[in-house]
Amino acid sequence: MEYSLTKELNATMEELVCVKRLCALNLKPRGVPSRRPDHRRPSTIIDDFLYHGNIGHAQNIDLLKQLDIQHILNVCDEELNQEILDHFDVLWINIDDDISADIRKHFEQSNNFLHLNQQKGEKVLVHCKMGISRSSAIILAYLMNYRCKNLYAAYDYLLQCRRVALPNAAFFLHLVRYENELSISKTNDSSQLPMESSPGQFDLKTESAN
Repeated sequence: MEYSLTKELNATMEELVCVKRLCALNLKPRGVPSRRPDHRRPSTIIDDFLYHGNIGHAQNIDLLKQLDIQHILNVCDEELNQEILDHFDVLWINIDDDISADIRKHFEQSNNFLHLNQQKGEKVLVHCKMGISRSSAIILAYLMNYRCKNLYAAYDYLLQCRRVALPNAAFFLHLVRYENELSISKTNDSSQLPMESSPGQFDLKTESAN
């Protein structure tokens, strides 16, 4: 993994340490959930808004209607069937689960899609083929930007909701770099504030603050 990230994506030692730390978080012991996960349904990430699943969930029109999902963010290399396209608002990000795939370039588009529908009070399913790597990376970018203080906290939270969530190492690297971009942007924004103003708590920010 280290060799590929260094050779193909010019990862620094500091970035590799961050990726390793995130991968280790997936192995963190966690308590037994109060209810056995129902894999027939997508995982709830944010109540009444954000769901995380696989392509089977996205193709199940009865399930989607039962959950009152109106929007689908498809993050894989397979288009949904025409019946789904006819009944739901679908954003398709056609990307492979591969080290060469640049998922970073899609973060603004996916964040805007999710944020807009959250503001409208409408539900979204984010999925890839298995609901493990690509969709997790997209959701982590959103959580970092709008909900959590950093990438580590975002991934820890996501694992509480969906234990199988595990972006590939390259996607983790893109997320580490995106986290740095967000940090620089927020630092620059803070420097423009009047001296008496406070940038506010960054821990549990709400979407209205962005």
